[in-house]
Order: sequence, then C-alpha cells, then structure tokens
Amino acid sequence: MAFLDLVSEISGVLPGLSPLLAEKQINRAWADIRGVRRWAFLQTDGVLVCPVMITTGACAITQFASTVTLNTAASAAFPADTATPLPTQMQIRFGGTSTLAAGQIYRIMAVSRTVPTAIVLTLDREVVETTSATSTYQLYRCYVTPPVYDFKGWAGVIDMEYGFDLLRKGMRTATQFDLTDPQRTSQGDAYYIGFFRAAGPYGDSNAADPNVESGSPIYELWPHPTSGRTFYVRIDRSGEDFSSQDDTQPYPIEDSLILARALGWYSYPWAQANIGNFPTLKGANWPSLITNAKAEYKAALTTAKKNDDAQGAQSVWNRGHGLRGGGGLFPIDAAYIQGHLLNF
Repeated sequence: MAFLDLVSEISGVLPGLSPLLAEKQINRAWADIRGVRRWAFLQTDGVLVCPVMITTGACAITQFASTVTLNTAASAAFPADTATPLPTQMQIRFGGTSTLAAGQIYRIMAVSRTVPTAIVLTLDREVVETTSATSTYQLYRCYVTPPVYDFKGWAGVIDMEYGFDLLRKGMRTATQFDLTDPQRTSQGDAYYIGFFRAAGPYGDSNAADPNVESGSPIYELWPHPTSGRTFYVRIDRSGEDFSSQDDTQPYPIEDSLILARALGWYSYPWAQANIGNFPTLKGANWPSLITNAKAEYKAALTTAKKNDDAQGAQSVWNRGHGLRGGGGLFPIDAAYIQGHLLNF
C-alpha cells in the first residue's frame, strides 16, 4: 500500500483528522517500526579507502594560524579534488616524517588551488606546532565517516587483505586509544575502529564528506592506517520516512503493522484527546480501540520478525565465530585459521 493510501485509511477512519497530521502519524509509526530491531532491509555495504601516507615535499605553517601552504613538491603530490578519498576526507600532521616526530592531527576542511604550485589548506583548528617555512608533514586518513547519510551503526569493518573484522572485540572510542597511545605513534595497519566525535552542527561544517548529513559520527581507525588499505564495511541504516505519495515500505513490513502502530499510539489517542473539538468522535470506546490496536500491532510485529529472520537471521546478535571477542591484543588472520586445526 502506498503512503497516500495509508494516510487516506487513517484520516478516513477518524473524522476531523487532517491528512497532514495523518501523514505525520504514519511516518512516526514507520520510524518506530524501523527502530524496533536490525531489519535486514536496513542493512547495506560499502567501502572505506585509506590511501598510502604522503610525505613528499614540505609546507609552511604559522603557529596559531588555521591555514598552511604546501611547497611545489608537496603541491604536486597532493591528491586531486576528484580523488578517492576526497582531500577533505584526509588528515595532516606536522613536524616530521617519522612516527615519533609527528605532531597533532588536523582535519582538512578546504583546499585552495588558486596557485597550483602553492596549494593552501584550511584546517579544522589552529596549528599549535612551531612556525616553520619548511615543515615536514604526514598526509593520511585516520578519521572516517560512514558512506551513507542515514547511518545507524557498523555491522562490520573488514580488512580484506588480512581477513579480519575491526569490530571483532566491539566498538572502541578515541578516549580508549588515548590511554594506550595518546600521541598516536602507532601507524601502519589498523586493528580497531573507535568513535571520535559527532560532526556538526556546532562549529563543524562537515565539509569532509558532503554525502553525510551534519551530526553524523566520525570514527578513528587505530593504529593509524598509513600503508594503504580499503576496508569493506557492513552498515546498519536508520532508513527514511515516507515523502512521496507513491512511497511503499519494503518486505517484510505489512500495511497492517504500520496502520496498527499509527492507530494504537497516535491516531486513537489523538481522537480521545479531541472529543470536545469534534462531536463525531463522541461515543467511541477509545481506550478499548487503543488496546485492540496495540494487540494487533504486537501480532503483526511477531510475524514480521519471523519473516525477517527467515530472510536474514536478524535475531542472531553475535554473528562472529568462537574467536570473536577473545584472544590477544592483535587479530588471528585468515591465513592462521586456514593453517591450524580449529573447530567452529
């Protein structure tokens, strides 16, 4: 049933309920249902690209300024505006090409190529390193944003070269990385992913990824990936509200599930509260109708969950094998597993 038909059915049952309010109630019910569980239809996949670190040339930095200028060699090595990832999706450090010499990490927010041999970068904050006309630098990507705008959570972040999931021991945070490696001296291959911060809207234009709406989270990979890696990711999405009159919900969500949720939680309670404003609403046993709608919703939801499990086994919370969450600090890769006798 299309969105228009769902709205018409709700507003037709309740005289006085405007179609605009019915639309809101249907969308609220639809959002509630999407949030009940990890539905198979809300999962997708994508990639995160972390290129090889660039250190060619030098740059001019001024302490407490938020712009830096690359010299000719660094400008020539700097990624094109059409590169993957975008230049504004990468980070830069100053003070050395070796791990221990590198300074703080800055996000690149804008790139000016007015002078092609002297590219100017605008950073997310002021540079704290000492002023230098020929500072060495490290350009790489350690902060990543989800490749979808309605991101809800990671279901997997997989290093396909080594064959392991960065989420095998669960989600981390940048604060936890601070305890282990506050200066971020660990570089090479990433073994973990952790929450860094939420992008925007408070002073952050989120220019690093125009495909991700303001407020989406930013994650840090650790150790910082500098050797070049592409991660295959599985993503849980929050989904979209209905907008077009022709919009329909995906399988296994039936019309009855959306209607029961809308009636039991929004439409019937609205009618009960507005008896004094609309005489046609008098005489109905609204508490009983609310109870019945909620019972119908519960039954329809159970059916939808069964159908979803038949399709995607979504009730299996831990999709990992026996090694997930255990073992030492670093992962056991596919080569090790294939070379040893392990029972799964």
